[in-house]
Amino acid sequence: MKSTIEHRMSNIAFNEVYETIKKRIVEEGFLLLHEINTQEIVAKHGITIPALRQLLFFEPKYIAQIMELDPLAINDIPMKIVLQDMEEGTSISFQDPRMSLNDYSLEDSMLKELLERIHSILNF
Repeated sequence: MKSTIEHRMSNIAFNEVYETIKKRIVEEGFLLLHEINTQEIVAKHGITIPALRQLLFFEPKYIAQIMELDPLAINDIPMKIVLQDMEEGTSISFQDPRMSLNDYSLEDSMLKELLERIHSILNF
């Protein structure tokens, strides 16, 4: 597994995890920018996979800091949570911003705050 990815499994049903995380993203003050229903997309090409959603989100207040400190970091945002329906439960994964944004000249405190807020979203 890629070292920047945090992964956990939940025994909660996929749809409940999906709806809960979408709600929590907004409650945590993030903008839910886009949802990618990978299962639906590949089904249009005759491929069948279990439920797979990608939730893209970000917090506008960080944009000014990023643009001031290292505008190239925009290439690695928004943040994304990936949900997969698996036999053993619901897989939840995301990139740790402290590691995925580490190559840029950003403040450690901002990256730590981002990670804490993502953990809050995923606290089941």
